[in-house]
Amino acid sequence: MPPPRPTPLPPPETGMYVSPQYADAQITPSLNVVYSRRPNEGGIQYTSNLTKASEIGTSELVLKLDVAVPPNATAGTPQPLVIWIHGGSFVGGSKEDHREDAMTYARAGYVAATINYRLTPDNEANPAIRVRAIQQATEDAMNAIRYLRANAATYHIDPNRVATIGTSAGGGISLINAIEADTLAGSVSDFPGVSAHVQGAIATGATLVEAGIDTSSLFHFDATDSPVLMFNANPTDSNTGATWNDNVLPTQKAITDAGGRCTVVAQPDMTHTVNLALGGRWWPQLKPFLWETLKLGSK
Repeated sequence: MPPPRPTPLPPPETGMYVSPQYADAQITPSLNVVYSRRPNEGGIQYTSNLTKASEIGTSELVLKLDVAVPPNATAGTPQPLVIWIHGGSFVGGSKEDHREDAMTYARAGYVAATINYRLTPDNEANPAIRVRAIQQATEDAMNAIRYLRANAATYHIDPNRVATIGTSAGGGISLINAIEADTLAGSVSDFPGVSAHVQGAIATGATLVEAGIDTSSLFHFDATDSPVLMFNANPTDSNTGATWNDNVLPTQKAITDAGGRCTVVAQPDMTHTVNLALGGRWWPQLKPFLWETLKLGSK
């Protein structure tokens, strides 16, 4: 039996990584950074609600992300990275949806990114199309992680301290990457030798158990999977219909039975997602998770 993990010291109430340190004018944004290109299957896909009209009918999709770099992130002092992944049932949304959420982390000293990924219309009409849409979106998120890690020197990122935060469909992507980074069936890496594995994965409004979708062939749980912090409605998600007993707890059990770590946090009944901005209502649950997984007290 492995020795128990030492109990980490709790994070302070204020200071770097836990409260705002910088004004927006001190943060350097890099917008619409191209991180990948993919064929537009059938010409029906797009990467954002904001670019949908111009992308439908094209043969190639250009995938982009935004990065906000605070002034404490320098060549000599690289900082932890938080990557926001938007929701929208793999049919809608954009990286701009979480720009302000990402800024709450940048103001506290994290490098913060938001990403676009491939969106597929009418993906819920057919289970096979749904699984394909999920695979493609997650592949894109993995390549966004790899891009940022491969370009860590450019954005002053500590590549060994990376966390994802996803809402709804983005929460599903965050969870899938936690357990299948670099191993997701059918996915292709744009950066051979660069891992999409993260030190912590956070999700709200998503589980790994979805009615009508057989994901057993996609998911393989291991003790080396990323630690997970999962927020979900208890007892019932207002959007997906997922329940605490039928979807949340089985997801947690699959992770922990394999030796992984999964902490679940109950949201109010009949909610879907909650605000995971730094300093917000759910910050008391987020703060210790990030403090431990990103080793914020040791840098």
